[in-house]
Amino acid sequence: MFITTFGIVLLVVIATLSAVEGGNPTASPSASPSAVPTASPSALPTFAPTASPSALPTLEPTASPSAHPSASPSAEPTVTPTAHPTASPSGKPSPAPSPEPTAKPTTYSPTPKPTVYPTSSPTITAEGYETVFDYRKRHRKGGYCENHCGGHGECKKNKNCECHKNLDGEPAWTGPDCSLRTCPKDFSWVGSVVNANDLHPWQECSNRGLCDRKTGSCQCFAGYDGVACQRTLCPNDCSGRGICWPESHLATFAGRTYSLPWDAMKEVGCVCDAGYRGPGCELQECPSGADPLDGYGNEAGRECSGRGLCDYTAGICGCFSGFYGTHCQYQTTLF
Repeated sequence: MFITTFGIVLLVVIATLSAVEGGNPTASPSASPSAVPTASPSALPTFAPTASPSALPTLEPTASPSAHPSASPSAEPTVTPTAHPTASPSGKPSPAPSPEPTAKPTTYSPTPKPTVYPTSSPTITAEGYETVFDYRKRHRKGGYCENHCGGHGECKKNKNCECHKNLDGEPAWTGPDCSLRTCPKDFSWVGSVVNANDLHPWQECSNRGLCDRKTGSCQCFAGYDGVACQRTLCPNDCSGRGICWPESHLATFAGRTYSLPWDAMKEVGCVCDAGYRGPGCELQECPSGADPLDGYGNEAGRECSGRGLCDYTAGICGCFSGFYGTHCQYQTTLF
């Protein structure tokens, strides 16, 4: 049994080797690999074009465009409008108005108590750079200053109205809306003492008058004068017999200097005409000359040559006993 099986296997091997040596592809055993190609590859690719491309592109136009339009527009419209409307309007409206309203008005009976109570303080609304009071519109509203600064100033951010100034740099107008005039200023006669040298601050009307805001003029107190009430008045305006000068000028007239004190141009005095004297030039001088007895006469400033008394109301000398003349210049022997 063993020999028979071995013999069968040997015959199969010999048959297989014979088939391989003979080169018959169809007789190859089923155990041969399936990856062996059955034919040789072609040298040219299978996707080569079958025909040459045409020389002309397919997008060229087939004909030249015509220079003229194909059809002319018609000169007349195709539809003629109708001259008359198709229907006449009716003379009366179709629906008649109803004599009664369709709906009743909504009315509410007043409540016994008010819903909002007034307050004594105005309500405020804060804006970007200002505060607006809605009571009488006393402050800026909507980016504008009150009353547009009255035409006498400019509206500045966070400054309200900046009023116009005079040529000397002092404000010409004042008030929240620059509607009030300012008055001239000068060194005050008496002010609040803040520092050692602040007894006479720069004030309107020199603190010796009231400012009229409508006209911009000072109403000075009694005894003061000037546009800013900056000087005193001469007594009785020098009685019409002299001129009123400030102290600085009086000193210059007398050959002296008085310019450093603060009141050099504020205190005033009279320079009387010849023959008059006194604070207000109210006294009429009497004639005078040398003393007939060689004493002190007019050279010492004595009236009536030093031999009488002067009546300043009339300017006449009352001579002492033993003297006579217009200025008591003569001596008499009668006693």
